[in-house]
Amino acid sequence: MRVQKVNEHTIRIFISLTELTDRDITMADLFQRSAKTEQLFWELIAQAREEVEFNLDQPFWIQATVASNDEFVITIMKQEESSEGSAKEKQVRKTSKGRAIESVYVFADFEDVISAVGRLPEFSQLRSALFKFEEEYYLVLSRMGTGKKRLLAEAILDEYGEIVATTGVFLSEHGKSIIPVKAVQMLNASFNQPSQS
Repeated sequence: MRVQKVNEHTIRIFISLTELTDRDITMADLFQRSAKTEQLFWELIAQAREEVEFNLDQPFWIQATVASNDEFVITIMKQEESSEGSAKEKQVRKTSKGRAIESVYVFADFEDVISAVGRLPEFSQLRSALFKFEEEYYLVLSRMGTGKKRLLAEAILDEYGEIVATTGVFLSEHGKSIIPVKAVQMLNASFNQPSQS
């Protein structure tokens, strides 16, 4: 595990797959919120404080990405509060907003995916894909728009699954693609058709 200080506000922590395995943390754990990953995160922060004098005393952004087959990079960036920082923060917000256009939900089993998509409101521009990774199902959604419809969709998805901080790119590289496009429409057409009486 090594810590690299980019500047006063940003550090990168490189951690290998072996180090994660030693801590009984899987790749999937890293992209979800769990007690194990939270403990790891605070251990990393403690190490960063000692090694590069990085004190996390304000709100921050955190992003985990795959650097290579056997290494992850966890980037931690403080939100700046100075006027000079606000421009940078806006820029960070903008890029993270760009990423946030895509939402990824994980489901324990296929039945939960079918139940969730069957209750979703209709979105004219919706893009969706379904992946399987380490025995769980991941639904990648984008273009859900804003407003009440989106809030309703998020509430339904939260009921059956859990939002996770992974990406469609990661899943397409490491998971198994089940329905690469129009997953919601295809699942509804196959499993959620109203029964003809």
